[in-house]
Amino acid sequence: MGFNFFNVIILIGCVQGFLLSFLLVRGTKFQKQSNVYLALFIFGFSLNNLYYFSLDVGLFKKYPILFFLPFTWGLLLPFAFFYFVEYLVNPQFRPVRRITFWLVLPFAIHAFIQLVSVAIFVVDVRLLARHLEIYNAILTATEILNMAFAMGILVLVFSKINRYQHNLKNHYATLTNRSLTWLRNLVVALFALWGLWSIPYVYEVFIGEPAQSNHYPLWIGMSVVIYWIGYSTNTKSEVFEAPVFAPPIESTKTDHILSEKTEEYYQKLIDTMANKKPYLNPELNLEMLAANVEISAGYLSQIINKKEKVNFYDFVNRYRVEEAKKIIADPKFNHYSLLAIGQEAGFNSKSTFNAAFKRYVGATPSQFKKDVEGLS
Repeated sequence: MGFNFFNVIILIGCVQGFLLSFLLVRGTKFQKQSNVYLALFIFGFSLNNLYYFSLDVGLFKKYPILFFLPFTWGLLLPFAFFYFVEYLVNPQFRPVRRITFWLVLPFAIHAFIQLVSVAIFVVDVRLLARHLEIYNAILTATEILNMAFAMGILVLVFSKINRYQHNLKNHYATLTNRSLTWLRNLVVALFALWGLWSIPYVYEVFIGEPAQSNHYPLWIGMSVVIYWIGYSTNTKSEVFEAPVFAPPIESTKTDHILSEKTEEYYQKLIDTMANKKPYLNPELNLEMLAANVEISAGYLSQIINKKEKVNFYDFVNRYRVEEAKKIIADPKFNHYSLLAIGQEAGFNSKSTFNAAFKRYVGATPSQFKKDVEGLS
């Protein structure tokens, strides 16, 4: 089709992706196992886009052998992304060889077919030309397999992230630098890319009228995802530095029958929160509070879930909001900024403070302060 504006965007995304993947592997500030798989994922993404770029600008017509080279790593992307998430949520994760074998096998078979095709092209290009329909049928089957493979991995990863987020709120009262919301947003973006990839492709297969312009949204979307990850390395550098996430304590089942001392421990918990105010510590976690109450973390989690009907995160932040309300209503703190008030109550970020306050009070801290000042 020739060189155009869209090709420029795609090519720039490829270059940035290659540089970013190199940085993640070789950069001294990114020494973490998960980043090896993230680098592989980004490299594969960029290599795929480079293949599409070459196809779109007509390089394949000028150099036909490029069409058969193993430049498309689509079947390796789900494998790389899956292990990136596994290592991210648990740095002590160790892959199972059997699972790794089956995850890599589709890519290995596809790469082998492409290498054999290159060999045939070099030895006897006319033989390959006579059987080009068979080769294209194999490519179509591979593409459809890749779609199903990618969707399955995305569903698994999304489920794992949601479980991780749930466990976090059962063990931490502060989620800063622990939350995987950014990764969940990335998975949503990948779901969108899957739609941009599968819908036009399946349409073309059944209609029989391929059009490269139908795939511009996918190719540009892939470049945007690479830009996004690159931007995150600067704005969310803690995501890529080691260590990032301590693996959350194994979740406890709350359907166990609590002991006969449950009420005694529950009352001790309430007294501890009222008198010692451990929630004022912005780094408070389940184990720290359990040490104050002198029971195990798992037992404390069950008590909070059963008696308060909330997770640990909501339990603690509800106390922090009540503390913030008292500070706002106290005239001697009138010179405090709302950020200072949130920090005084145990919050370590303004956004978390505002969100929790709005949730439990039904108004923002500034609105609540105006109402209090209006009554005085």
